[in-house]
Amino acid sequence: MLNPNISYDNAYAHTNVYGHALELLKRHVSGVRRDGKAVIHIDIGCGYGRIAEALSEALDSAYVGVDLEGAGLASLAGRGYETHKLDLSKPNLLESFRALVGERIVGSISMLDTLEHLQEGQQVLEALSDLAAEHSAFTVISVPNVAHRDIGFKLAFGLWDYTEDGLLDHTHVRLFNGSYLERALRHAGLHSIDSYDVRAALSDQHFPKTHPALSQATVLHRLLSSLRSGVDAHDDVQQFVRICVAGPKIAKQPFAHERAEKRPFLSIVTRTQGKRIQSLVEVFTCLAGQSSRDFEVLIMGHKLTLERQIAVERAIEDTPAWLRAKIRLILVNAGSRTRPLNEGFSAAQGEYISTLDDDDIPMAHWVETFQKLAASNPGRLLRSVVVRQNVINVEVQKRTGIRAVGPLEKLYPSEFKFLDNLLGNFTPNLGVAFPRGVFHDLHVKFDEDITTAEDWDYIMRVATIAGVACSPAITAVYQWWGSEHSSRTDHPDHEWRDNYHRILQKMDRNMVLFPPGTAREIRLILEERDELARQTAAQIQPQPDGLQPELDQLRHELQKTVKRSQVSELLRSTSWRLTGPLRLLGRLKGGKPVSFANCQRMDVAELDEAIEKIYASRSWRITAALRAMNFSREREQ
Repeated sequence: MLNPNISYDNAYAHTNVYGHALELLKRHVSGVRRDGKAVIHIDIGCGYGRIAEALSEALDSAYVGVDLEGAGLASLAGRGYETHKLDLSKPNLLESFRALVGERIVGSISMLDTLEHLQEGQQVLEALSDLAAEHSAFTVISVPNVAHRDIGFKLAFGLWDYTEDGLLDHTHVRLFNGSYLERALRHAGLHSIDSYDVRAALSDQHFPKTHPALSQATVLHRLLSSLRSGVDAHDDVQQFVRICVAGPKIAKQPFAHERAEKRPFLSIVTRTQGKRIQSLVEVFTCLAGQSSRDFEVLIMGHKLTLERQIAVERAIEDTPAWLRAKIRLILVNAGSRTRPLNEGFSAAQGEYISTLDDDDIPMAHWVETFQKLAASNPGRLLRSVVVRQNVINVEVQKRTGIRAVGPLEKLYPSEFKFLDNLLGNFTPNLGVAFPRGVFHDLHVKFDEDITTAEDWDYIMRVATIAGVACSPAITAVYQWWGSEHSSRTDHPDHEWRDNYHRILQKMDRNMVLFPPGTAREIRLILEERDELARQTAAQIQPQPDGLQPELDQLRHELQKTVKRSQVSELLRSTSWRLTGPLRLLGRLKGGKPVSFANCQRMDVAELDEAIEKIYASRSWRITAALRAMNFSREREQ
């Protein structure tokens, strides 16, 4: 069905769907004649066929236009092209295609911005797939993207504006986003091998321009955009343009069958390097004693040697049969300590996902507490209380074990205070369970560029989206290894400090949603600050009018001297000097360098900014390994 008031006569351009479709065909279609027979290109739903001239020249194929509307076919025929009038809703469509092809060879097929108008679109795709399979032909399909951010942002506030043409042409009978298009193609036996989508930052649905969700400078638009852009790469796609080859038809229908899939409540992701098998055995023992068995376990073996892999497999094999059936061992042979978390969360099937390191101790009601909390707070980040205990490794009768050397200490608060957690992490990772949707639907993942404190970074990013529900119950023991081998000893102090600054920079750069009640907390903090300032001012003896400006100037100069000294130390460091060539390239491109000479003219705020710039620079990040080696040598000495 087409809009009778619109001609759909769009000119060819390299930047529109015609140009993108032809580019895909040029990448993959040779255009060579086979067996002495003529090679044709069939354009289904061709309209006025404005791609015909460019395509015939580029592919050296004879263009054949197929449509039901007479005006477009007449235009093509008048320009010397073969045309066929065909109703795509009729049965036996494949036979009709075969009849118009005759003895010729089909080199390629296109159906551009047509599928969305067809009531029987799936049967048309299947006929095209069969024809493409018979001729080993490539097929280009394009459809508008109903999930463009302009449509989605408007729909979130109740707006759905059909128009004469465009993304929401009122004659469209089938709507596509990226995943539904892929499923529909595969169901018909068409498998996408390349794409060249048409993108538009502002689509034809970008109205009313004054709507806060669409106005690009508003806080609301920035928040929605930051979330939408992480979901997939299609937020600004106006038309999907895909080139396909024919293959097996996927039996499963492209539409959703199950609206509520059966899942375990909790997926438990446990990282291990196989170095503490006895600790891993204790984790399994604790899981075997859980009051709720509605969970699965994913053991993420990170860079395991064969010997350690066998040891982990034996530990799994020794678990009770019911628990063993819930355990999966997944090997991760690359990446930092954060990579196994992303791999584990990706493989997780649970409604919630929690991390449990191979030396953590969950109590018997650990899973059950999360389950009860989720029942009354669906979709929120779940948090329970964790206590800490100092432990050491001991060897008894040539077997390694763990011994507690201190009491259980309640060092972490019972409530999650968002403002407090802006300064640091007060929640061990085994004390939280993350809602599945944040990772799997919004694609909020662990930052693999952060090598320490990745749990704090992720907790804060999830908390600002999902909120936090807390239980006062103590559910787990966080074992503290002191000076023995742990993540704290694997990473030197400067690496922890660098990561801390990076996380703070991410918080400052991104949109943050505060939970209800935060405004009151901020007011109280400001009131305390103002009261402290008043008390301090009252206690300070007034200085003679002539001396006060001099004292203020001296304080300011002292601050600048301290900051300049800090900058000087960083600029003289081996890390900074070794990466000088990298910064030279940046200066050639117009970048402004940080230099000691420049710092002499800076005030305190500018010096602070320069220090942050050095810590955040590529030069400082890529020399982290060098500083780590120097740190290790100093510690050994």
